[in-house]
Amino acid sequence: MFDFLSAVRSPAPAPLTLVDIGAAGGIQPKWLRHGARIRPVLFEANPAEAARLRAMSPSMPDVLVVPQGLAAAAGDHTLNLAHWPGCSSLLEADPQILAGYRIAPLYRTVGRVDVHCERYDALHQAGIVPQPDVVKIDVEGFEYEVLQGFGDLLHGVLGIETEAWFYPVFKGQKLLHDLIALLAPYGLHLRRIEAVDGFEGDLVCVNAYFTRGKAGRHGLSAAQRHHFTLLQQVWRLDVA
Repeated sequence: MFDFLSAVRSPAPAPLTLVDIGAAGGIQPKWLRHGARIRPVLFEANPAEAARLRAMSPSMPDVLVVPQGLAAAAGDHTLNLAHWPGCSSLLEADPQILAGYRIAPLYRTVGRVDVHCERYDALHQAGIVPQPDVVKIDVEGFEYEVLQGFGDLLHGVLGIETEAWFYPVFKGQKLLHDLIALLAPYGLHLRRIEAVDGFEGDLVCVNAYFTRGKAGRHGLSAAQRHHFTLLQQVWRLDVA
C-alpha cells in the first residue's frame, strides 16, 4: 500500500548542478527537458554572448551566468574570434592541420578580445559558484586547461561531457589521451565518444563522455545516485 505520509515527508532531491563552459548556444535541449531538476551555471568568455545569456536569465531564474573564461591559472588571455563564432578559442587555430578541409575558413580569426580567466576551484572557494555535479565543456581546444582549474573538486564530479581531439587543430592544445590521463586519478572514466561532423570523414574531433568509474559508484550518496541516474538518462549511456 502506498505510504502517503512518507511520500509527503520525503524531500525532493536537490537539483543537479550543471556547469556549462562555453555556453554561447544556451543550455542544451537534452538538459532543458529536465529543467526543474537542474541548476545551470553558464560560463561564457565572449562578452557579447555572455550579455545575451544574461538577457535570457529572467525567464530562467535558477540560471547563474558567469561572464568570464576558465583556465588552469588566473590571468588575462586573448579570445580569438573566429569567422564562425562556434570556432572561437583562447588558442590559435593551426592552418597546417586545417589545410584541405572545407571547414577551414570558419576558423579564420576575424577579431580578438581580452578576457580574464580564473580557476573554477578559486571561484568556488570564494563562494561565487557551487560544487558541480556534471560539467559540459565546449572551448575549442582549451579543455585540458579548464579541467585543471577544477582541482580537487573533480573528486565530487559525477560526469563530464567535453569536446576532445585526436589531432591538434589549435596550436599547443592537448588531445583526448591527455584528458583521459588527467581525469583517471579522480575516478572519471571514458564511457562513450561520438564523432563531430565537419572534417569530411576524418575522425578529428569527438564529444567524449566521462563518468564516475564502476568502482567509484558504490560510495555515492543517495542524492548523487539520483543525479547519476539522471545524467546516464540524458547522455543515453548503458545503465548496466
